[in-house]
Amino acid sequence: MLAGGAIGKTHKELLRAVGLDAARAAALPRRLLDGARAVEGLNLALGVWAGPEVVLDPDWTASLPDAAIGSLTGDTAADKDALDAWAAANTDGIIDAMPVELDGPVPIELLLASALLVRTDWATPFAEASHWPFAAGPWSGLDRPRVLRATYNEDVLRCTDRATVLTVRGRGDIDVLLGLGPEGRAPHQTTGALFDAVDPAWGRSATALAVGEHAIGVQVSEYMGAYPQTRPEIGATTVAFDLTADLDLIGDAEALGLTLAAHRRRAQFERLAARRLYVSQARQTCTARFGATGFEAAAVTAMGMGAFTGAPPVLEHRHVRADVVFDRPFAYLAVHRPTGLVLVAGWVAAPALAP
Repeated sequence: MLAGGAIGKTHKELLRAVGLDAARAAALPRRLLDGARAVEGLNLALGVWAGPEVVLDPDWTASLPDAAIGSLTGDTAADKDALDAWAAANTDGIIDAMPVELDGPVPIELLLASALLVRTDWATPFAEASHWPFAAGPWSGLDRPRVLRATYNEDVLRCTDRATVLTVRGRGDIDVLLGLGPEGRAPHQTTGALFDAVDPAWGRSATALAVGEHAIGVQVSEYMGAYPQTRPEIGATTVAFDLTADLDLIGDAEALGLTLAAHRRRAQFERLAARRLYVSQARQTCTARFGATGFEAAAVTAMGMGAFTGAPPVLEHRHVRADVVFDRPFAYLAVHRPTGLVLVAGWVAAPALAP
């Protein structure tokens, strides 16, 4: 949405960040909305709120649904209530507040926001273990973590020397991938491997491992059964997690293509509005819950834009990192199975605890 309203170097920087050319970037917001409507368990919403001094460019707004355009009245309390209500309505109440400060040091003249809600029930539910199965490791001393176990008769476990990835199948078109890296591996390295694992051809199937052979977090054994084995048998032990992260995206401006967009004098958004604007706030709130029966996640991302007048904003960057684990830190992705589109990604530090 930002790229479609930018010109010059700001436009080029944003396009590099999203990895698209100008035509595809301009068409993407509406196409994503249309595609999301067809996916069970997925809701995507876009919103734009303009203050009384901002006249939006009609060519830019033409790429957005009519219902996405709203107004800021200048009454901070009333506007905050309306924005919070929008966030709650589009995340089914999981996120109840828009992550911007309307009364910050730079008045918000224009607000761009997206809301995402992902939900799926497991095709094979987990059983919640009644005792702590980890005798060692960083969580061995935790009091009553929620440990989950399941057995799969599908080829759902893949391995490389970078990570082991379990695909937890949802009942619809949404899967959740859990990735475990080597001990001591940096989170971004494991997460990067997990993004690669969205490709079904990534890695080696755990069913190809020989008895006694090991992979990261995987051990292969044998036992005697009453009947011949006709299908794979994959046992999985993981943990429930319930995460919330509040991110100041300006702190990652370079990676997100926001360096020029957030510069109060160099930002160029002449295709967006007649008023000279720059990104004064860029924040995201994300919640993800992984449990015995399913997964749900919601994210609201907001870009607050201020005018060039006034003093530059004072930014205090708050960074929150969430770490996800099997029996030590692991990554997860929620993926739209037919297209491979990653919907939600995260890294978690501790399991949810039983009440």
